[in-house]
Amino acid sequence: MAYPKVSVIIPTYNRANLLKRAIESVLNQTFQDFELIVVDDGSTDNTKEVVAEFQKRDPRIKYIWQENSGGPAKPINTGIKNSKGQYIAILESDDEWLPEKLEKHIEILEKFKNVGLVSCCAFRIFPDGKKKLYKPPYLGIFEKTKWKIFWEKWGIISLSTIIIKREVIEKIGMFDEKLKAGADVDFYLRAIKKFDFYFVNKPLVNYYESEESLSKKMFWKKWIPEYEYMLEKYKEDFKKAKKAKSRLLRTLATCYLLDGNFKKGIKYLIEAILNYPTNFRLYPQLLLFLFPSFYKKILFLKRKLF
Repeated sequence: MAYPKVSVIIPTYNRANLLKRAIESVLNQTFQDFELIVVDDGSTDNTKEVVAEFQKRDPRIKYIWQENSGGPAKPINTGIKNSKGQYIAILESDDEWLPEKLEKHIEILEKFKNVGLVSCCAFRIFPDGKKKLYKPPYLGIFEKTKWKIFWEKWGIISLSTIIIKREVIEKIGMFDEKLKAGADVDFYLRAIKKFDFYFVNKPLVNYYESEESLSKKMFWKKWIPEYEYMLEKYKEDFKKAKKAKSRLLRTLATCYLLDGNFKKGIKYLIEAILNYPTNFRLYPQLLLFLFPSFYKKILFLKRKLF
């Protein structure tokens, strides 16, 4: 029995109203040698019925239900464990692919044998219908020998933009289920040390920003334990990548400031400076930490949190 070239995994939770769009975008791909696995992470809406209607039309679609895990890592891993494809692509259930997404990514993976993961540009679609092109910080091939540079500036790499060689997962393992918000970042950091990445300079994904995701209310509370976990997990790597560690410490310091823990915020910001003393952007931030209420207002305005 011939296995499909690509296994497409859609992890979902209570997004039945959006899931149709995501599934349709997979079925409308110019590259058709795939299986589609929808992993329902304990939905209480009519997700199962939505998928069942598509299954009547296309036998390549599989549906798996599991108890809610509280994060994307476990449903993605469930999909991987039940997949058969040479390549694994992930699509978040509130996003959609443009028709050539799989075709263009497969072309890269077939052409560059050392590339283990392919991503691309994307359109960010806002609730008011406005569209903005997002480009990752790197375009074209990014070699694994430059992993420290990647760690210093990984940018935003949506799960919906990536496709992964199965060999990558066999070598570095699956998504870390201890992480709720940062499992994708953690996976990229591990993968870039072993495999080259490729970033296609073409938007092939529509990434939808919801009102909830735009507000990011209290986002720092979920990121604090994630970043502290990653600091410990990668402490040996960070000895070789001081700039990358400084970046993570700076972000953690900001999260603690937003959480009202000025003491820990200062502690982590000073550590960030000690790890990268020539980053002169850190010193004004240290001064702003002396005026926490004012600095928080600046951050909210800058990030458009409210």
